[in-house]
Amino acid sequence: MVIDRYITGQVVSGVLVAAVVMAALFGFIDFVSELDDIGKADYNALQALFYVALTLPMRLYELAPSIILLGALISLGSMAAGSELVVMRASGITALRIVRSVLQAGLILALLVAISGEFIIPFASNTGKSIRARALNQQFLVSGQQGLWSRDNMRYVNARRVMPDKKLGDVSIYELNQQRQLTRTTHASSAEYRDGRWTLFNVVHSNLSPDRVTSEFARREIWNELIRPDLFDVLSLEPDDMSAQDLYQYSDYLKANGLDAAEYELAFWVKLLTPFTCLAMLLIAMPMVFNTTPRSGGTGQRIIVGLMLGIAFFVLNRAINHLGVVYAMPAFISAAAPLLLITVIAIVLLRRVR
Repeated sequence: MVIDRYITGQVVSGVLVAAVVMAALFGFIDFVSELDDIGKADYNALQALFYVALTLPMRLYELAPSIILLGALISLGSMAAGSELVVMRASGITALRIVRSVLQAGLILALLVAISGEFIIPFASNTGKSIRARALNQQFLVSGQQGLWSRDNMRYVNARRVMPDKKLGDVSIYELNQQRQLTRTTHASSAEYRDGRWTLFNVVHSNLSPDRVTSEFARREIWNELIRPDLFDVLSLEPDDMSAQDLYQYSDYLKANGLDAAEYELAFWVKLLTPFTCLAMLLIAMPMVFNTTPRSGGTGQRIIVGLMLGIAFFVLNRAINHLGVVYAMPAFISAAAPLLLITVIAIVLLRRVR
């Protein structure tokens, strides 16, 4: 229907404007915070720009519900101030029908948010951190599918997977002699750093000599040195940087080993529910839009209202999430409580719209 396409176009364009504004604001703030490190080692302004650009999607993802609220208030508020919504309702289109059209636009935006959180953000964040780490310390190299590389004199370490809490997966170690000839290779299914030492699991050694190759196997080995922990910290992915699939798998791994998985379970549910939260923020915008008149104030006022509501929701959401972890609430309840609260408020307010 024409009205659906028109409202969808207005909502999406308003959200895009809000996203560009927020990206410019937070991009500038993040770049300023990098100024202290520019000039160290090989880290220059161009690399700082790349780092900020690649980590910016995570910033926008965290603010997605607030951005969508702000964009909806800008676009739909302009329509209401121009009496477009009044004309629509006078022509027989009900408020519920307009809300449905807005939610159709919200489904498109929610899908984009979900795809970004699952595929774009983990790759972009990891790449950005890799660029920064490589420039600040040349011993480090992380490159996409090759994983993490580290060099320590004549020993090279490659980890295909870098996990939180100083854990590595699919680790290969190559040792060279003074003539730069490969003398030994070691492979471990995983490794973790605790109490100042590395523990390697399911270790296979291959000793190379001119006339033969011998192999050794150990279920577990303790190494005093593998990768410098301070370098590892630079590239450890935070829970917010991980995809929902990785969070689910890592939570299972922690629980299977008797470790606390609350933070990662919470991040998993937040990741799943964020697209629905975006839809709820569109619902909360609708009562304010329907009450907008040509005398209700301009775009500037709507931007201020949107920013205040967005910030309030962001703070409330984080507070409830962290309180849930502190008081050992089920992760789903901690993640869903802000969404449920916003949805109930929106429905109550919409019922009052005439």
